[in-house]
Amino acid sequence: MAAYCRVSTDHEEQLGSFANQVEYYAELICSHPGYELAGIFSDEGISGTGTKHRPGFQRLIQACEEGKVDLVLTKSISRFARNTQDCLRYARRLQQLGIGIRFEKEGIYTLDASGELLFTILSSLAQEESRNISENTAWGIRSLFARGVPHMNASCLLGYDRGVDGRLVVNRAQAKVVRRVFRDFLEGWSASEIARRLNAAGVPGVRGEARWYPVSITRILRNEKYKGDLLMQKTYTESFLTKKQRRNNGELAQYLVEDAHEPIVSREEWEAAQLELARQEAFRERHRVTQLGSRTAEPLHARVFCACCGARYLRLTGPRARVQWWRCVGASRAARDTAEEGLGGQAAVDASVPAADEPACTAPRVAEDALHAALAAAWNQVVGERAALEPGWREVERTGDVLQRLRARQMRELASHGAADPLRPALVRMVLEELIVHDPCSYEVHFLDGTVRRVQTARYYA
Repeated sequence: MAAYCRVSTDHEEQLGSFANQVEYYAELICSHPGYELAGIFSDEGISGTGTKHRPGFQRLIQACEEGKVDLVLTKSISRFARNTQDCLRYARRLQQLGIGIRFEKEGIYTLDASGELLFTILSSLAQEESRNISENTAWGIRSLFARGVPHMNASCLLGYDRGVDGRLVVNRAQAKVVRRVFRDFLEGWSASEIARRLNAAGVPGVRGEARWYPVSITRILRNEKYKGDLLMQKTYTESFLTKKQRRNNGELAQYLVEDAHEPIVSREEWEAAQLELARQEAFRERHRVTQLGSRTAEPLHARVFCACCGARYLRLTGPRARVQWWRCVGASRAARDTAEEGLGGQAAVDASVPAADEPACTAPRVAEDALHAALAAAWNQVVGERAALEPGWREVERTGDVLQRLRARQMRELASHGAADPLRPALVRMVLEELIVHDPCSYEVHFLDGTVRRVQTARYYA
């Protein structure tokens, strides 16, 4: 004989009931001379609307199928399952094995002739009870949302802990990581590069491990909680039976509470990040680039494009070559196979690569030194024209959106440091949007503030 016990929450009062159930059935079976204990199977703090995520229940069914159990005792139908389909399916499954289930509260034994009908009716009532509980709980939570009272799980939210009043409290150590993510992103690092840098530095995430992914960086950048606001009901439970969560795309009302808690980044910095995310998405679509980040941390990656066909330039392999070359991915199929940039073969499936039936581009390869020289020449032109450009930058700082103001301020401050040859990678990331190659000596440099410069360089040879 075996017993099955379950409580649906880990609240203290329910855990007491759970312990009482286990103790009761252990004493009942052991004290009866005709019973032999086959095991007490239990699930603690788990909903009864499904069986997939109830390991104790699954072990019970397995023991029954292995012939280790002749009879199952349980407190009530609702403890066994609140899903009518599951109730009937497993009861009939055990019935075929000659194993009965005795529900003490309802006084039902499934092997009795009259047990089937009563069991079906009562299991349906248990499911309806579960639906009512679910709807009442959801209504209560949404009532809190409407009043601006937060209701959330902060255990997976980097930078915040949940205070005693249910509101978010800044976790000072984790908040430093959040600020670093926003700072690096607005200084030109892509989400994939930020994730790799955090992993390499061993920076712990919300669970204490250095396991960062581009998607986790993007979620941080998009989360309104870091500017102090709280958008509630981003997701909802599709069904009380499946418990499947769906993203709320307008199916239910959402509630935004501004200044709900202490921010980690300024409102302006957060909004600038949203505009930069939108700019990058538009940039990728325009140039048909799958990702902006490079495993080699090359600042020119996905920023050099061909004036002839519009495809991007990739770095060619050959570390022993005296000159490092870049080539348009549309120039030849051989170049597509040898282009690397640390992408692990991703260049071969890049959307910017022309299809097999498209004519190949005839643009020549260019030396990496020529690209650096073109950037330095364009930047030094900007520095030389700083006095003429500064009024425009200051006007943008006064009237532009938060991202335009940030870019104008960066250009003005960086230009004040004087000419640079060669340009530092950090400077390239902060100022360069794209570099258009017209020929090995002619380039068009687009800066992030909208400034464009056309420059000539010397021809480089291998």
